[in-house]
Amino acid sequence: KVVVVPTLYLADDAAAEAVRAFVEGGGHAVVTYFSGIVDENDHVRPGGYPGAFRDVLGIKVDEFSPLLEGQQVALDDGGRADVWTEDLRLAGAQAVASYVDGPLPGVPAITRHTFGAGTAWYVATRTDHATTSSLVGRVVAEAGVAATAAAVPGVEVVRRSGESGSWLFVLNHTASEATAAASGYDLVSQSEV
Repeated sequence: KVVVVPTLYLADDAAAEAVRAFVEGGGHAVVTYFSGIVDENDHVRPGGYPGAFRDVLGIKVDEFSPLLEGQQVALDDGGRADVWTEDLRLAGAQAVASYVDGPLPGVPAITRHTFGAGTAWYVATRTDHATTSSLVGRVVAEAGVAATAAAVPGVEVVRRSGESGSWLFVLNHTASEATAAASGYDLVSQSEV
């Protein structure tokens, strides 16, 4: 239900069409800054950025404004961002958050565009953890994606399903013991849990 396209600088026509068809068919896509800039031959896509995804996103980027090392910008939703900003114009999309300061005050930093039966989001900067988390929460809620298990900080929970069954992978990325609520057959202990 949700696809993330993280800084996909080089996007061939097949990738661009796959994202377009996914959103048009009802999916939710989050595309981040500096994506869709060139084709598979590293040729800049004409007509403005992000060339490969411009119509799906409902925006047009006129200029890139990289930030200096350590420089941050404030967003009007309370968030912060660093590394990169883009001078973009809305071409059907709605602004979700805009820059408060930095090189582009008042310019949208995060946008949302209804395209076909789906929604395309654009993040024109590198947002801080809290802003990214909030945005992802909003996107998955709008897409109707339910959590596989209750979130535990530092614990990754993924469910994979196929013709022969369903598997829940729980990976603890921390140095502490953690518990994730689940039921089924534990392949490691060879027992029902």
